Amino acid sequence: MHILLGLIGLITLLALWYHRIRMISSAARGTYRAAKGVADRSRKRSEATAGKSALGGVSDPRQAAVIMMMQVARTRGASSDRQDTTIREEIKAHFGATDADAEDLIANAGWAARRSPPPRNVMEQMSDVVLKSPGIGPKEVDDLCAMLENVAVADGKASTAERDLIQVWRRKAGLN
Repeated sequence: MHILLGLIGLITLLALWYHRIRMISSAARGTYRAAKGVADRSRKRSEATAGKSALGGVSDPRQAAVIMMMQVARTRGASSDRQDTTIREEIKAHFGATDADAEDLIANAGWAARRSPPPRNVMEQMSDVVLKSPGIGPKEVDDLCAMLENVAVADGKASTAERDLIQVWRRKAGLN
């Protein structure tokens, strides 16, 4: 009889510990899911606002112009070496920048535009930045149009997509 009571006690003890371990693992799983959900929402929110906040922080008309040139260069995919060289030369010629300054402008513009909305929206947004900047007159507007066109034709004839992006600038600047 005492052996039977010992077995029942041992089975009860094992069942109790099994139940406690399951409760602890269930709580741990729930906590993990909740933490993962919060992390995912936070990550998705930051990814969604990363491109907007980076472009929204652009206030320098030179940086906006470089972003616009990069958008024109990237309409066919990755920009070519000729287009990159043209962008660099345009920066040096029109902004009076040194090689190091040109590289900095290109790097900052590339960072700001890395997760950008569609190119047309970027062109509209950056056009507003340029046009609202003090000291922008007709000469600067024409210069930027010429810079965009030079980047578009760096590899030969400008594509329709490149001309459409330049047209966004021309329309915003009142050059039509």
